[in-house]
Amino acid sequence: MLYLLEDNIRIHRWKNGHACFTVEGKPKRFPLGADEFALLRKCDGLTELAANDTLYGLEAMRVIRRCRNGEAGLKPGQIREYPNAFIRNLEWTITERCNYNCLHCFHAADNDVHREAFSREEAYRLLREAEECGIAGISLTGGEPTLYPFFREIVEEIRNRGMQLTALVTNGSQLDEELIAFLRERHPRAEIRISFDGIGTHDWLRQHPGSEERAREAIRLCRDAGMYVQINMNVNRRNRDVIFDSVNMLVGLNVNKIRIIKTTEAPRWQLNAAGDSLTIEEYYDFSADFAAQYRRSGLRVPVAIWQSLYLNGEKEEFSALPVKTSPCRYREDALLCSALTRKLSVQANGDLIPCAPLAGLFTSRDVHMGNVKTDGLQKLLSEGPIIEQVMQTVEDKRQSNEKCAGCRYFRACQGGCPALSMLFGGSLLSSDLYKCAFFAGGWYERFCKALDGWKNRNPME
Repeated sequence: MLYLLEDNIRIHRWKNGHACFTVEGKPKRFPLGADEFALLRKCDGLTELAANDTLYGLEAMRVIRRCRNGEAGLKPGQIREYPNAFIRNLEWTITERCNYNCLHCFHAADNDVHREAFSREEAYRLLREAEECGIAGISLTGGEPTLYPFFREIVEEIRNRGMQLTALVTNGSQLDEELIAFLRERHPRAEIRISFDGIGTHDWLRQHPGSEERAREAIRLCRDAGMYVQINMNVNRRNRDVIFDSVNMLVGLNVNKIRIIKTTEAPRWQLNAAGDSLTIEEYYDFSADFAAQYRRSGLRVPVAIWQSLYLNGEKEEFSALPVKTSPCRYREDALLCSALTRKLSVQANGDLIPCAPLAGLFTSRDVHMGNVKTDGLQKLLSEGPIIEQVMQTVEDKRQSNEKCAGCRYFRACQGGCPALSMLFGGSLLSSDLYKCAFFAGGWYERFCKALDGWKNRNPME
């Protein structure tokens, strides 16, 4: 029996074994096991295959079709095998230029004005290399990415290369009806992630008078145009008392999701306002109080509290984020940070780093893991320090960290967040003090009590 891939199907496989198939013109990727990939690779219209349930299933899904010998062949590019490891998305700081002077900017190592950016040629080369590495999506950030002189060209080129603009991370200052219409026409599924840091406190944190009102207007314009809007909101001692009122105001603007982030101990924040940082215990206390208010209020918009809680009022469910998995589903070969296979960060100077919030920290400590401008993206995704870090497993952490190895909660937290481990311990394999405090302080139990009656999506049991 002869089978052939349908004309609109593409199958992909990366160096580390990850495989999937895609439908031309659609962003979703459908994972494939090794046996399924091997079988699809033989669906070339020439290779005789014995009938089996897997083939029948793929035929029913219109991934393959039966054909006669010599009837047709595969199109060029229908089977793509990449010599690099699988990374789904790039978070790209395309420029450091910004029209605000935010006190907490984690891209900065100090208070100096930074002007690093990709040249037009460098930007186009990176997008070509990203396509050749099988990367599906690009998030654009900064600085303020909309100030990049070739911003619209790059948005177009992302689409022309068959990739998605997954997110635009912006302060909203440059978003007007015309620019929003441009984005919607080219990338209708893109998330617009606008910063809003509290009623009456946003201008202070952003160091720009009028930025609060401008952010509200940008949110309104984006939602009126039908764009998906996520709000990124910092919380610290200066604004924690207005956060819930701010969330209610944002719900009134019809935002799709809110992400609350503890203003972390990044170098610039330490220089400017370290005394306004919440302690770890204060942060979890804020999270528990917010969860109780959220539940009582009947809010339905999803709220993610960084490293703490995910709340979904519509479904009446929650997840305590320090619990990565229930102990019964623990796998020692699980990646220490599965997010790293979904997204790596490219800085404006070309440095490739595991996680964007580490940018200023890496600069201040003179840590370098490769540069896409000088080394090339595919090389960096094939070998070297960045891939060694990305592929570290939970077992690697347990074996190299005595505190984690002896902790009764290790199978639940799986070593915590590598970025926070780097922040506090200088290594991705150091202890994550946030998770240590979470479990030792009984915060899991307090979260469950605050949300009693809701479904726990990631129970400890």
